[in-house]
Amino acid sequence: MSGELEVINERIELKPVHDETWDLFTDGASCAEGAGAGLLLASPSGEEHTYVLRFNFEVINNEAEYEALLAGLNIAYKIHVPKLHAFTDSKLVANQFNGSFDAHELSMQKYLKLLQESAMRFEHFELAQVPRSQNKKADALRK
Repeated sequence: MSGELEVINERIELKPVHDETWDLFTDGASCAEGAGAGLLLASPSGEEHTYVLRFNFEVINNEAEYEALLAGLNIAYKIHVPKLHAFTDSKLVANQFNGSFDAHELSMQKYLKLLQESAMRFEHFELAQVPRSQNKKADALRK
């Protein structure tokens, strides 16, 4: 069949180089001086990427915690992280996401929905609450 080209309509999926789980540590806070967040994204090989965010809008502490986590998920998604294990020191955020706490306030319901939608973009996503003592790097970045 020399000289003929047969076109086959196939979908080619590119697999990421690293198919292992990355870790994301986040901390957000609001105070009189403003609001911000610290993020630490760690690759399976141990490479750490740190981010410091300053929010140009008013938020309360719980909203800042959600904003930090959402920002971290967006960064991880943009660099094609397939699997993500996120850690926050916010008991409220972790437990709302995991279904242990209800989101009563409208703002928390909206943030929870955004987090659920963002989490679905990953092959695998877990969120765990850790004590502040185990979230020191993200906390230091936030400050």
